[in-house]
Amino acid sequence: SNAQQLKNVMLIFEAIIDGILDIKDHMGRTLLQLLGVILGAGSIVATFSLSVAGKEQAMKYYRVSGGIERIWIGDRDTGKITLDAKALASKGLTYADALALRTQAKEIDLVSPASQDSMTIRYGSVEKKRDVMGVTPAYSPISFFKAERGRFITDTDLQTAGRVAVLGTTRAAEFFGSDNPIGKTISINGAGYLVVGVMEEKWFSRGEDGRNQLRWMNRQMYIPLTTFMTRKGEPLLQGKISFMHARMKDVSRHKEAVSEIESILFRQHGVKDFEVFSRVANLARNESENKMYDVTFMVCGIISLLVGGIVIMNIQLASFNERVREIGTRKAVGATPAQIFVQMLTESILVSVFGGFLGIFAGKFFTQGISMLTRNAAAITPGVVMNALIFAIGTGLIFGMYPAIRASRLNPIEALRTE
Repeated sequence: SNAQQLKNVMLIFEAIIDGILDIKDHMGRTLLQLLGVILGAGSIVATFSLSVAGKEQAMKYYRVSGGIERIWIGDRDTGKITLDAKALASKGLTYADALALRTQAKEIDLVSPASQDSMTIRYGSVEKKRDVMGVTPAYSPISFFKAERGRFITDTDLQTAGRVAVLGTTRAAEFFGSDNPIGKTISINGAGYLVVGVMEEKWFSRGEDGRNQLRWMNRQMYIPLTTFMTRKGEPLLQGKISFMHARMKDVSRHKEAVSEIESILFRQHGVKDFEVFSRVANLARNESENKMYDVTFMVCGIISLLVGGIVIMNIQLASFNERVREIGTRKAVGATPAQIFVQMLTESILVSVFGGFLGIFAGKFFTQGISMLTRNAAAITPGVVMNALIFAIGTGLIFGMYPAIRASRLNPIEALRTE
C-alpha cells in the first residue's frame, strides 16, 4: 500500500508539473482564465475585509468608551400629537428618575445621571464660556473614564453638594497651561471650586485621517450633580438632567433591561417622553445595515468567479480538443481514466490557486480604495485570505470537472483517428 501511495503522489506531482508547463506554453489563454478569478477573489477579499473591520472598529470604540453593556437614556420630544395634560406637565428626565432606576431596576447595576450647561469659567486672567457637567461617582466606571491625577467626584462630594471640580486634559491645559491644577481654585459662574482631579487623556481614531473621536471627553469639566442643581436653584429630586447612562448586568438580556427601564420611567412620567438606546441593539442594527453591502459585494465577487469559471471551462475544453491525440496516445500506452482526470483537473485548479493569490493582492487595492473613499477602516485577516482562496479553488474544481471527465472518458481508438 505504501508503494501505491508513493505512486499516487508521484502521479499528482507529474500532473502539477504538466499543468505548469501547459500554463506556461499558453500564456495568453491562461491570462484570460486568471482575470475572472482575480476579480472574483479580489471582490471577496474587499467584502470580508470591510465587514470584519467595521465590526472590530465599533467594538474597539465601545471598549474605550463604556463597553457594550452601556445604555443611553435621554429626553424625547413628545411632539404635537400627545398634547394631553401629562405630556404638557412632563419636564423630562429628573434626578428622581435616576434614583427610581437605581432602586427598582433588577437588570442594571449602575445608573449615571448627568446635567450639562454652559457656564463662565475663570482662572487668573483667562475667562471663557465652557460646558460644565454635573455628574455622580458612577460616571467614571460607566464611561471607562478615570482621573489620572487626583481623584474623581465621590459620594461625599455628592452628599454635601461640595464645590469641587474635575477637568478633562484639554480644559486643564486651557486654564492652567503646564501647571498642576490640583489644589487650585477655579471660578465657575462666580463661585470658587477646588480642582480635585484631572482625567486621563482619551484617544480613539476610527479612520485613516487619525482624528481623535473621543476628544469631546477631554473637553469636559465635571462638578457633583447635587452642586450643579442647588447652584441653579432647582429642588434636588425635581432637578432636570440632560441624559443618563445605565449599565446592564447581563448583555444577553439587553431587551429585558431596556423594557424594564422603559416601564419604570413610564410609571414615573405617565407619558413616553424619553428614549432608551442599548449599545447591543445599536451594534445589531449596524450589522444588519452592513449585511446589505456585504451581500452586494459578495454577489459581485461570485458573479466574477462564475464568469472566471466559465472561461476556465471553455479554455480547458479547447485545450482538450487540441490534445485529443496526445491524451489518446497516453491512454493507449496504459494511462488510466483517473490519471487523465487528475491531469486535466490539476491544470484548472492551478490556474484558480494562482488567480486566488493574485486576487488577494487585487483585493488589498480594492479595499484600500474603498477605505479611502468611505473613510472606513478595513482589515485583511488570515480568515479573509482563506475565504478568498477557498472560493477561488472551489471555482477551479467545479468548472474544471466537466473537461476533466470528458478527457478521462475518451476512447483511445477514436482519439488516434482524429486529425
